[in-house]
Amino acid sequence: MSNWVLENLDYQYKQSEITTFTGIQGSFQTGKSYQILGASGSGKSTLLALLAGLAVCSRGSLTFDGQELALLNRDAYRGREVTCLFQESCLLKDSPLGNLELEVLFSGAHSNKEVLKQTLSSVGLREKQLKLPVEKLAKKDRQLVALAKLLVKPQAKLILVDEPEKLFSECGVSYALKKLRSYCLQQKKCLIFTTQTLQSVKFADELWGLNGGKLLFIKGDTPK
Repeated sequence: MSNWVLENLDYQYKQSEITTFTGIQGSFQTGKSYQILGASGSGKSTLLALLAGLAVCSRGSLTFDGQELALLNRDAYRGREVTCLFQESCLLKDSPLGNLELEVLFSGAHSNKEVLKQTLSSVGLREKQLKLPVEKLAKKDRQLVALAKLLVKPQAKLILVDEPEKLFSECGVSYALKKLRSYCLQQKKCLIFTTQTLQSVKFADELWGLNGGKLLFIKGDTPK
């Protein structure tokens, strides 16, 4: 089992007098799904960026399996241990298959084209779409490609999704989160997703909230 632990973590953007987080605590582990609830501007994306190794805390500690994340090779950590989907576009100007091949390549793993095709088919893409340029796909199908990208790094332990209600607005947020949660439970991964509403709480084992620079545990229930 892998885990991520935040202890008395502060975060402040460079050249800013505003502190985003002050002394936050929390822990996340593989084999569970977590929802981070918070209003716009509460720091949800920043928290995911810290967990992804895209930023480091100003004070305090964020560890991965007991190792201080700031002291690790964060590029290697992000390539091997993390797969993430933020609100901005994550797709390259390539085919769906090409996007998945590059995702696996960046992780350092071997790319198996048949496995990648099966992954794209499993989320709902048709055979004839797999080699089309993504810009020629409908928005719904582009979202399915983004969903598939989250499922192709077998060694990654952490899956981060920033506001799935927006990212999967056309292909269906419930469809996407159900598939992601099932995958994470079966493969013993940790799923963390952020939202502004409780619409998707049924897909989370634990609900946490961000408010006023604090991360608060709200409840922990086993989803049905």
